[in-house]
Amino acid sequence: MTQQTTTMGIRFFPASRQFWFYHLGAGAFCMAVTLLTVVLWSPLALLDGVSTLLWLPPYTLAVLAFRWLYRRRGWKSMGMGRLVLLAVAYASAAAVLVTASVAAMTLPFFWDDVAVYYAKYDMTLDPLAYLLRTLYGASLQAQVFICAWIFIYISFTGNRDAREGALQTAHLQNALHEAQLRSLSNQLNPHFLFNSLNNIRFMIHEDAQRADAMLVGLSEILRYSLAGDERRKVPLAEERAIVERYLAIAGAGLEERLRVRIDIPPQLDACLVPPLLLQMLAENAVKHGIEPLREGGALHLSGRQDGALLRLEVINNKPAHGGRGGLETGMGIGMRHLAQRLGLLYGERAWHELHDSGASYRVALALPLETAP
Repeated sequence: MTQQTTTMGIRFFPASRQFWFYHLGAGAFCMAVTLLTVVLWSPLALLDGVSTLLWLPPYTLAVLAFRWLYRRRGWKSMGMGRLVLLAVAYASAAAVLVTASVAAMTLPFFWDDVAVYYAKYDMTLDPLAYLLRTLYGASLQAQVFICAWIFIYISFTGNRDAREGALQTAHLQNALHEAQLRSLSNQLNPHFLFNSLNNIRFMIHEDAQRADAMLVGLSEILRYSLAGDERRKVPLAEERAIVERYLAIAGAGLEERLRVRIDIPPQLDACLVPPLLLQMLAENAVKHGIEPLREGGALHLSGRQDGALLRLEVINNKPAHGGRGGLETGMGIGMRHLAQRLGLLYGERAWHELHDSGASYRVALALPLETAP
């Protein structure tokens, strides 16, 4: 029984120690109960005792054959009604074979004991009738044991497959969420990159030291943007630093037209936020709100703790024109992406609100208050 036969990658003899522990443990228990009844009530105790001890190997082969067929032929995909009928039919046939094999191994050696027992009570021993009666009685018991094993196995494997399916589904959903988060994470706008590179090119001739600082700031923003795909949340201090870098570069082109105020107390630095969250809001505010204004405008970014929530707010001046396109289109797409990101990360625990006063635009966020360890 040490040889292992495989067909289509399915082992006839399982390699799992846990399987054999439970199978042999249950078999030993059944044999112990049967031996106890044999000792107490059987008139042919020695014959029935040896038969009980020899019963386990053919019984094991019978149930393992069902397991192999169940997996090899895909019986688990059957409807429950058909599967029950198939299991009962298999158990009936296997029980007869198990009983016949045990009888073939024992009766030749104990036939004289059977003859003595019949003579003791003046009964006529008909070998064929005795054999049929033995097969009928013992096979009923074997059928019960085989059916019990089969139904326990089907139930166990069904639950295991359901758990594995649920786990695989969870992994797929998690991978999908990760992909969605990466696609929704706001990457730097090419418009900003081109403008930044042009501003740096012109600044080199006017103020080389400032151009160098702008180039360092742009490289840090690019590095942070790429690293944002690997982290779901970052400390607010990192996000604020990137926003300040971004606004410093954007301010080089807008000069006095961009007026910035940031009111985020230092005690909130360890709070966790999605990467590029504030940068996206600041970029939208600058591109769609302040850049179109001839006289420029103000951008106010603030944060505060409100119980178990972190509240962030961005307010900026905006053109007072109506209609579709421009500000409405840009901010609308950005807000949809923002809402989807917050939903994937926090569910209903986070929310945002938008307010358009005509001359200014306000975005308010509320996130669960989480801090970096």
